[in-house]
Amino acid sequence: MGSKDKIRKFFEAHVGEIVTTAEIRELTQVSEYARRIRELRDDEGMQIISHNDRADLKPGEYLLLRLERSPRFSHKIDKVQRARILERNGLTCAMCGATVGDPDPYMPGRKIRLHVDHINPDGPTIDENLRVLCNNCNEGRSNLAVPPAPNTLGILRQIRKLPRGEQARILEELRKKLEP
Repeated sequence: MGSKDKIRKFFEAHVGEIVTTAEIRELTQVSEYARRIRELRDDEGMQIISHNDRADLKPGEYLLLRLERSPRFSHKIDKVQRARILERNGLTCAMCGATVGDPDPYMPGRKIRLHVDHINPDGPTIDENLRVLCNNCNEGRSNLAVPPAPNTLGILRQIRKLPRGEQARILEELRKKLEP
């Protein structure tokens, strides 16, 4: 039995329980266990989450949420295309305007991470079907969560998404409004 099969069976035997990298490493005796976990999640649709997905998990902890598999499609995005999409979108979330390094409003002490996302999940992996989402919007999209009402930081993020000319126009309007 290969290491991926061992890890799959181990997770299935521990559904809903926290599993550590030490347990997985001991079970498989391989150093590439993280790659096998990604393959189980990405290629086989296993609903395995980590500290990147939930704040109550520590680094090196994983959790298989349920045995049911998420439908998976081959949507590999190569690194050149990923870099092109991030550049095209100005390293900014298309939904909320967050950028890399902004503080995460839901997980104090953490920073925003960006993902390249398929607009139409069943569509092709072409530039026109790809956009940039922050970790919160990407997670929220999959959970159909309602985004929070905009606050000052949210409004500034929205302004960041606009073309430079529109940003300058907003600045001028604010100056007119605020100058005595």
